[in-house]
Amino acid sequence: MPRKTTEAAATTKPAAKRSAPRRKKTEASEPIVLIWEHVAERAYYIHLDEGGDAVENWLRAERELVAV
Repeated sequence: MPRKTTEAAATTKPAAKRSAPRRKKTEASEPIVLIWEHVAERAYYIHLDEGGDAVENWLRAERELVAV
């Protein structure tokens, strides 16, 4: 008696899963451009929140904006 198609399919090994090829991380297409007004505004808000030295606030504002 011939096998049924469902029985034949049940006895075959399952196909191996293929993972998608990994892609290399590409660098940002556009460089980060800091605008003077953005840095000044962030430094101002840092000064309002915590006070401190103006130069240190400016440098901190630059670091924070580059990290974004």
